[in-house]
Amino acid sequence: MGTLNARLGLKTVIAISLGSMLGSGIFVLPGLVIQMVGDKAWLAYLLAGLCVLPAAVSKSELATAMPNSGGTYVYLERTFGPLAGTVAGLGLWLSLLLKCAFALAGIGAYLSVFASWPLLPTAIGLLCLLTGLNILGTGKVGGVIVFIVSLSILTLTGLSLGALITLEPNSSPGPFFAPSGDLVGATAMVFVSYAGLTKVAAIAEEVKSPEKNLPRGIFISLFIVICVYCFVTFVMTMTVPLEQLYGNFKPLYTFSRNVSGPFLATAVSIVAFLTMTSMANSGLLAASRFPFAMGRDRLLPKVLGQIHPKFLTPLWGILLSGLVVGLCLILLDLTKIAKLASAFMIMIYMMESLAVFLLREMRVQWFKPTYRSQFYPYVQILGVISSLFLLTGMGLLPLVAFASIGLPGLLLYFLYGRKRTSRRGVIGFRTKRKEFLDKTEIPTKEEFDNAQVMVALLGKERSPDQLIELGCYLSEDKSLEVAHLTEVPEQTDIHDLDQERPGSLKSLNRRAEAMAEELRISISFDPIITHDLLGALYKISLKSHCQYLLMEWGGRHRGRFTIHDPLGWLKDHLDCHLLTFNSAGVRYIKKIMILIRENEENEASLNVAINLAKVHKANINILQFFEYHVEQEHINETKASLQQKLKKRNIDSKVHAIKCEKGIKVNKNIVDISSEYDLMIFSAGRYTLWDKVVRGTSDDYFMTKASCATLSVQGKKVSS
Repeated sequence: MGTLNARLGLKTVIAISLGSMLGSGIFVLPGLVIQMVGDKAWLAYLLAGLCVLPAAVSKSELATAMPNSGGTYVYLERTFGPLAGTVAGLGLWLSLLLKCAFALAGIGAYLSVFASWPLLPTAIGLLCLLTGLNILGTGKVGGVIVFIVSLSILTLTGLSLGALITLEPNSSPGPFFAPSGDLVGATAMVFVSYAGLTKVAAIAEEVKSPEKNLPRGIFISLFIVICVYCFVTFVMTMTVPLEQLYGNFKPLYTFSRNVSGPFLATAVSIVAFLTMTSMANSGLLAASRFPFAMGRDRLLPKVLGQIHPKFLTPLWGILLSGLVVGLCLILLDLTKIAKLASAFMIMIYMMESLAVFLLREMRVQWFKPTYRSQFYPYVQILGVISSLFLLTGMGLLPLVAFASIGLPGLLLYFLYGRKRTSRRGVIGFRTKRKEFLDKTEIPTKEEFDNAQVMVALLGKERSPDQLIELGCYLSEDKSLEVAHLTEVPEQTDIHDLDQERPGSLKSLNRRAEAMAEELRISISFDPIITHDLLGALYKISLKSHCQYLLMEWGGRHRGRFTIHDPLGWLKDHLDCHLLTFNSAGVRYIKKIMILIRENEENEASLNVAINLAKVHKANINILQFFEYHVEQEHINETKASLQQKLKKRNIDSKVHAIKCEKGIKVNKNIVDISSEYDLMIFSAGRYTLWDKVVRGTSDDYFMTKASCATLSVQGKKVSS
């Protein structure tokens, strides 16, 4: 059994996220931050929260696309491959456990208010209790977390409001936003206080309606915690002498004692104890899901990926996490290690922004988030820049963090995981497709029928029936191959998914069979599930020995932010003609226009037009465009050559030579003329990177603006 129960609602998601952040970040850390930046500690919290915001947006999109236990590990493993996933998963696991241990140790400072509790035995006892609760199940602790978080927020807010009302300010603060001390270093150190965002995404598989509850929970909890951090630290520095707070490991106790005496300070200490205990519990809960997810992916021993049959929780992942926390409490200097964990988390948050950017730009078919980032890609770019800024301000600490946390991940992968996984991630498939083509599985019949035309359906077609019908008309040998391709992540076993066809696919197959009977043509319909969509499409085209590969136009190039063009690879490797069709809602075809630009290859376009004209009994007009500077003699020669070619084929058509200016005006004239026709056929052009990314291509312009249906013909590659 390898699936967790979805039992956590929005309220619990917010509580777990807040419980992960509202702990040592506000009850212990302010004393260290104030020592660095004085009364501008609140500004460090605000800047850290703003730096986390892009990661929160990216994480929300990733979490709704991949609501799996393991969170960030899953996102990075699927995007960058198992090496990056192993480093990120192990690093985040250790970071969360170190923060959990730091919280348990921080409890000792507040317990000293009541009695001389021995720190280590107390922390170990609490750890054992939390480990047992987590084994029993998340549902057993959800209600407790909600109560503790609510109590903590009410206490902190009430304390700060009371301080503002009853006390005179300690001193006039300096300029409101003026930096003082090492503000960048303080912001970087505070960053770890917002690690709850990582934790809540790690339990996405246990969240009800994750497409709604995860983004809402992340944004609501982040907004609440930023307000609490900034407000409490701002009021604290106004009402308490700063020298009393420098290096203070129980600053909230000192703050409350100054506000209302020892009774309130004792009450706040109790709340601090409960809150940091809740934080440690949330850390253990989320951290245990990393070895669970890595165990399922065989990057760690398989036993860690198993679910307890009674409690439905990852028993061994929880026990291992608890053991590591205990060793940290006994062996490590937790204050310094917490700073290393913060540096590592900044790196991870930066990688999450990059993951969203890459998954979108590489047009991964299975990446279908129900929540999509606003202001993409500027939010992701801001996330990368802000992370680099914070890392730069930390000096050599990021290098130390990677060496102490990242290197064990590298060793684990090369010594254990590499031999047990063949996955390469989206980056691996896209950048080394040739290397993996031989491994691309086509889990249908071994050999495809030889068909002149193959129709490729990728699942987003507006009118798949019309595309199949067009394929039938182009097929002279009365046989058609229809391939419906679905791309899934590498972690998914395609053989498991290939057993049952969805209802929509059955319906499409039935309609294709009816069409085949009516048009008296043989149609082979093959649903294909693959890890690499374009690689599979390429291999199918080779096996079927088709002359034409027909696809629906998927959208224009312009507006993309990277140079990656998914179909670009296919165009450069196909050994057949690639036809891209945009129906524009046109069904009745009686007038066909063939667009030929100067010195353009037209053989394939002519063949396609002739086939369609025969079926529809349509008229063909050929429009050949020349720039104004071209000599009339050259135009006449070109026109005569084309007419001679048409005469040999017994085609009754007219050739029109048109002179016009270069560039946009030519395209506009062509679009204006298209209103007089039902179908425009043109040869796909070759364009520069500037055209694809910035200006837009003529092909996309025709597909978007033409008043009739359009069909782009890409000539097949001459040599392999």
